[in-house]
Amino acid sequence: MVFPNVELENSRVLVAEKMGLKLDPRNKSDLAVVVLVSTIYSIDLISAVFVILFRKYPPLRSKCPLTMVAMFTASIFWLIGDLQTNGHVTLRGSTLTDCRVWSLWSQVVLGVFCSTTLLAVRSYIFYRVFTQNLPAKGLQFLLPLIVYFSCLFIIGIVFTAVGPSRSAEYVPALDLCSLTHALKVTTFVVLWITDVFTCLITWKTRNIKSSFREVWEMCVTCLIVFIALITNTIIRFKHPLYPLNRHFRIALTLVDAACINVLWWWIMAKPLYCRIFRRAEYLQEWTDKLCRDGMQREYQVAANPGDYQKQEAESLQASEPPYNPHYDADAQYSSSRVSFRYN
Repeated sequence: MVFPNVELENSRVLVAEKMGLKLDPRNKSDLAVVVLVSTIYSIDLISAVFVILFRKYPPLRSKCPLTMVAMFTASIFWLIGDLQTNGHVTLRGSTLTDCRVWSLWSQVVLGVFCSTTLLAVRSYIFYRVFTQNLPAKGLQFLLPLIVYFSCLFIIGIVFTAVGPSRSAEYVPALDLCSLTHALKVTTFVVLWITDVFTCLITWKTRNIKSSFREVWEMCVTCLIVFIALITNTIIRFKHPLYPLNRHFRIALTLVDAACINVLWWWIMAKPLYCRIFRRAEYLQEWTDKLCRDGMQREYQVAANPGDYQKQEAESLQASEPPYNPHYDADAQYSSSRVSFRYN
């Protein structure tokens, strides 16, 4: 199929004029956005595969790799929903006209809801382990997460059940999806609650002692999330017909993609790069910092530099890591084995 479909775009412009609206037809700028973000996310996907393969490398393991990969997977659903809902691609004659699937479930529930919630989960794990000295396992830890995720999916189920006219409906004349005000309000209430929670957790962990940069990472994460959230809130509510405007739809898609990518690489770039190019050297530097902070016993780190490679090899093969299991955010934590002491 030729993009853009000139005949379809001309008809959309004429229909919009009859409705008293100004519509910027899809053109090569929209195609460039699709190609650009697809290329960037393809590179991100390769990096996510490496993160999974190298997840037991101690410096990488400390970044909650499985949680981060899950967040990135959710961001792919978010991107697909953005491209469809924001009007960059032709919907007519394809399954993309099912707006409840792509605008509601892909963009909102599986995309933006799950992405922001998984970031909140990562912050919550960090808070429990380093501030409360509690394990990130068991019913007390899992129950709030199960309830919250259940609420998110219930929202999706309810808006699916009420029908497209009350959630997300395809408008054939404009070849766009229209989201109801109720769906948009619900979406942004959930997002603001989730992101405020993440910031409160970050504030509560501001004084912890750590050999890494988790608090700084979390502060930057909150800033990035709020940039995306404020941008989306302003454009979607002040300019509800933003898909008709080329500048607004391109800006919104690029802001969302940029925020996700900056967040991903801000957290994962250094340990992933060092695992590929400086594996032994960086592991030694990483472990030396633990020793300088007086935490080698808590993290069960060998002080002999000659043990570094052996220690890493064992950590990559063993089912239970030799480092502090509290800090392995994706492992099964055990509060009885390790205790943290902070000033």
